[in-house]
Formats: sequence, C-alpha cells, structure tokens
Amino acid sequence: MQRFAATYSRPSLQWDDLKFLRQHTKLPVLLKGVLHPDDAKKAVELGIDGLVVSNHGGRQIDGEIGSLDALPAVAGAVKSKIPVLFDSGVRGGTDVFKALALGATAVCLGRPYVYGLAIAGQRGIEEVIGNVLAEFDLTLGLAGCTIVREVTKDSLVKLQAPTKG
Repeated sequence: MQRFAATYSRPSLQWDDLKFLRQHTKLPVLLKGVLHPDDAKKAVELGIDGLVVSNHGGRQIDGEIGSLDALPAVAGAVKSKIPVLFDSGVRGGTDVFKALALGATAVCLGRPYVYGLAIAGQRGIEEVIGNVLAEFDLTLGLAGCTIVREVTKDSLVKLQAPTKG
C-alpha cells in the first residue's frame, strides 16, 4: 500500500497547480477524473482545455459514483465550452452511444484494445476498434440516427418498472 500511495498519489496537488501548469505550457491540458459539476466549472475557469470523466475503474474509492452517472452533470456544467471525454467501462459501441447521448464530446476506449493486443498484436487492436465502430454504427441506425450529431439524451429510453395493479 505504501508503494502504491507513493507512486500514484499526490494529495498535495491543488487547483493552483493547474493554474501554474496552464501558465507554463501551450500544450492542451486535459483534467482526468472529474466527477462533480463544480470541479468541471472550476476547470473551465482555470483555462483547462478538456475534461475526462472517469472514476479510474472505481479503483480509487470503493463506492465512488459511476462515471456514466456523473457524465450528464459534468457535461452540463461546462456548457460545451470545452470537450468532455468519457473514459470508464467502454466495452462496445452501445457504450459509446450512451456516453455521447449523455453529453460526452468523445469516448475513450480503455481496456478492450489491450485484450486485442494480447491476443493478436496490431491486428487484434484493429479488430477490436473495427468491432466497436461496427456496433456503434449499428446502434446509431437502430436508434434512428444517421449521424453522430443526432445522438441526444432523447435517444435513450429509460425502462420503467412494471406497476402492479
């Protein structure tokens, strides 16, 4: 645990560190791990170029909010001022569709490409990406969308539990 904390944890980091970073580089700065709309607004104020909504696979805090649950509020808070990427649990094209419908500007493909790499190298990665894109294209069509811009929150349907009586 000490090795993990020493390697991956910097509790001393503060918002001023992002301000410092923004002042000292012209490179795009993306802030990963944003799950609260107030943090998203603060990032916009500091000139951050984009956000990545992610709970790091839920490995940081047991019981952390699901990234997909946090996405609509984070996307709503930035009001399209900066891109909002989604990176959490994306395994197929339907996951891409849901994230875009809930406000993501783009979606990151996490672990699946690694599985393809392990099984078949570059060809495996190409196969995984091709499969995700094919499933996304099929999902678009089945949802009645012809282009990505048509994917909105209204594209999703919440199933209601049947009522008794």
